Amino acid sequence: MSLKFFPDKVLRQICEPVKNFDAEIHELSRKMLVLMKINKGIGLAAPQVGITKRLFVCEIENKSLILINPRIIQTSGESKMTEGCLSLPEIRVNIKRSNRLLLNGFNPWGKEMQYEMTGLWARVVQHEMDHLNGILICDYGKNRQNKKVKKDRQDAMEI
Repeated sequence: MSLKFFPDKVLRQICEPVKNFDAEIHELSRKMLVLMKINKGIGLAAPQVGITKRLFVCEIENKSLILINPRIIQTSGESKMTEGCLSLPEIRVNIKRSNRLLLNGFNPWGKEMQYEMTGLWARVVQHEMDHLNGILICDYGKNRQNKKVKKDRQDAMEI
């Protein structure tokens, strides 16, 4: 398993819902968490490893979240923050996002979960959900990056 980098076409695909909550999904989410940590990220969506399933992982302050088929139910508040992305390592974009989210989805065992997220958690979830819909940070507003991103990715670790 390895990271995919812009302009890889998989990053622009809209992901399909997960239908089977099986050993394959458990192993995928475990490997994604490991790869994310090795590359010093706080979030990673399935298309970033070449898989077009609606699944992402994130970890902030040693608390992990694996969310499958996520859906934002409600948002409130707004703040701007500069974001980076493991799939666009040289790009930083100032993005306005909601401060608070109410969302639901499934854990790897197929149990439906509901979360209220605020602050950095809300931001990371929105960033990862963008990935599931083929949206990248370079797509936001006046910060659009039109230049080619370097293809030399020797710093990205694989598992």
